[in-house]
Amino acid sequence: MSRLMALLLALAPLAAAAECYRVDGGSVRFEAKQTGAPFRGTFRRFGGELCLEQGKVTRIDVWLDPASVDTGLPEIDASIRGKDFFDAAAYPRITFTGSAGEPQRGRQQAHGTLEIKGTRRAADVPFQLDLAGGRPALAGSFSLNRLDYGIGTGEWAETRWLGAEVRVEFSATLAPK
Repeated sequence: MSRLMALLLALAPLAAAAECYRVDGGSVRFEAKQTGAPFRGTFRRFGGELCLEQGKVTRIDVWLDPASVDTGLPEIDASIRGKDFFDAAAYPRITFTGSAGEPQRGRQQAHGTLEIKGTRRAADVPFQLDLAGGRPALAGSFSLNRLDYGIGTGEWAETRWLGAEVRVEFSATLAPK
């Protein structure tokens, strides 16, 4: 009996081992309302790691570089990188760390912490994980209140010019680490 118990204990880590992947491409886009009209942009640099176990995301550690913002308008991009918005020189990374709950109908909900400009808040992020095709991929979207993170201070804190809600859409392909 003790040999059987020793064998089970030795094999347990193998049965429950998570596979970890690095972000290997995709996109991170955002949209807000500026004077009632959609204002869109992307982030060009982002990455991170996700670990999967039996089709479930068990660990998420992703980041993006706020200095890589691209709205197609260089003057606006410079302003967004500045102190009133992302203050990218002082806060060079936006991060999300967490894990996901049980998958339901192909969707998962990441539970974790979003940190922007040194402000950390609990965040739930819904996403879909696609394991078909040999390379895992995921996509999702969520909304946040930019004022909760100090994005848009001074004159930009007035929400009639720039809405408080920001919609973030993301997709990522994953590659083995």
